[in-house]
Amino acid sequence: MIPQQKRETTSITNPFNAPVYYYARTDSTLQTARECLAEGCPDGTFLYAGYQTEGRGRMADRQWLSPAGENLLGTLILRQPASTDFTLRIGLAASLTLDSFLPSGVRTAVKWPNDIFINGKKAAGILCESAGGCVLAGVGINLLQTAFLRSIEHTATSLAMIIGTDKCPTFEVFIPALLTHIQECLSCRDWNEEISRRLWKRGSVVRFMRGQQEDDIVEGILTGIAPDGALCITEEDKERRYYSGELLC
Repeated sequence: MIPQQKRETTSITNPFNAPVYYYARTDSTLQTARECLAEGCPDGTFLYAGYQTEGRGRMADRQWLSPAGENLLGTLILRQPASTDFTLRIGLAASLTLDSFLPSGVRTAVKWPNDIFINGKKAAGILCESAGGCVLAGVGINLLQTAFLRSIEHTATSLAMIIGTDKCPTFEVFIPALLTHIQECLSCRDWNEEISRRLWKRGSVVRFMRGQQEDDIVEGILTGIAPDGALCITEEDKERRYYSGELLC
């Protein structure tokens, strides 16, 4: 872990009426959020970094790599208990935010449980963690990046690659839009219906890895998202619900 860098208090509008902090460099915004939480920061505090050295994904062996200053690497601190639908609600908010900047006819898709796709390629990832009875909602959204490592160049995309760098919103514009959508999605009662409409592979036969066992794979028709966030797959005419695992491409 690198020493926490000096934070800057920004003037970015936050609908949660809490600060928005910027760090030029940190290990991970999730870790930095834990430190802010320990300091007593208010509910709805959002922090983001220009560069992070230890960004990670949902799986332990996956990193989130991003060039300095090109993408949104942030964490929202919510002083409320975690629930099984939290990650999906944050993902829906990210999906809605990206859609608001996309041209007509181009829309995002949500890959359960935590990825956002544009044109079949990953543009964002969500990682929520519990901390002392609170939720840390980590978001990684590709905004300005137009070149990716060879290993992911065919599976990753960004907002700039769709609409052009010159039309891509600044962080000062994108962050308030994202936080507004998060606030709305956290209180939305029919959120699962909206996310089901955006669900990647909905209505198709899918392969699903249960838990983290690579040899524990089932096949069925992906039908939607349950009100508690479970993934619904119909196998041999019987719908089953899953709370952990991964949809395979």
